[in-house]
Amino acid sequence: MSEDIFSQFFNLFNNNDSDVNWELSKQINKHLNKDSSEEILELSNDQLDLNEIFRFLELNIHNVGNFDSEQTSIQILEPSLYGEWFLNSIQHFDFSKFSIGDLPGGLQIGNIQSSIIGMQLGNLAGMISKNMWGLSQFGIILPQSDILAINKNKYFERIEQFETDINELALSLLTLEVVALSLGKYTSPFEKIIENLEKASKEMMEGFKDLDLDPSKMANPEDMLQNFSGLEGFDSSKIIEEIIAPLSFYRGVIKSKAKSLNLIQDNTTYDLLMDLSFTLGESPLGEIEKSIDELDESTSLFFDFLVSSNSQYSIDDMLLDKELIPSRSEIEDPISWAARTSLPPI
Repeated sequence: MSEDIFSQFFNLFNNNDSDVNWELSKQINKHLNKDSSEEILELSNDQLDLNEIFRFLELNIHNVGNFDSEQTSIQILEPSLYGEWFLNSIQHFDFSKFSIGDLPGGLQIGNIQSSIIGMQLGNLAGMISKNMWGLSQFGIILPQSDILAINKNKYFERIEQFETDINELALSLLTLEVVALSLGKYTSPFEKIIENLEKASKEMMEGFKDLDLDPSKMANPEDMLQNFSGLEGFDSSKIIEEIIAPLSFYRGVIKSKAKSLNLIQDNTTYDLLMDLSFTLGESPLGEIEKSIDELDESTSLFFDFLVSSNSQYSIDDMLLDKELIPSRSEIEDPISWAARTSLPPI
């Protein structure tokens, strides 16, 4: 019989020398997606050729002088593999600055920091691959890859929600994903997420205070997890709840840059696809979608303000410096953002 999940978890948790325990993150993603393979859907419209649409997109993007795209192929992946692609595509980021703080008194587990980070990223990958059509849905700016990965289930579900030209919908959604990947060169957006991950990790470490983690008493690796409700017990949605405003801003960036490519006749198709009020049914991320959706109109007005006010900062300037990324109150009142960012440094 193969090792049970707890034995695997213990071995992975206790043996790693890198900044992130990537193997642990992949195992958690796989565990969270253990039932997804039974739900794979096929698109009812057999006239849709994503490879052909991708080649059209690739050709036209290369004709746009100020847009860099590194994607040379497209892959349609099952959720678990999509989550693994996500994890592989974020390994360029420097996670060495990510600190979970001081360990609770007396806690001695080798390489616990890299494992805690791996757990958080594994949960993030599982959340994305199980519930989201792609990076653009919540404005995830970080992955870099020469592969345009498509999350098979949710991508096709999203397209079939709308009664309009299916090829234009498919092209628009691919464009949004390519734009999101092109922004992975900026580190500031994900540094906002890292700050939230740090907070969540420190709270998780507090939970270890009540656990008996004396290795001499761990005859069964399951003992280490007996006070948790399983891997799913780590609520990864909390990672996002506190950064609704930045995510809404990133979504606005992705839409704005997609529209500037002028690849489709009606740019409102991007607004339609990104409208989170059109949900895919019951979702554990429903409350987060609602919160982001409530800020969507204000975010659009914020981008209008940047144009009408001839802001000294371009969108790319803002992605380069996390201090320029607006808070929720600044999105709702862009003049306050302009006042803050125009003040001379103290």
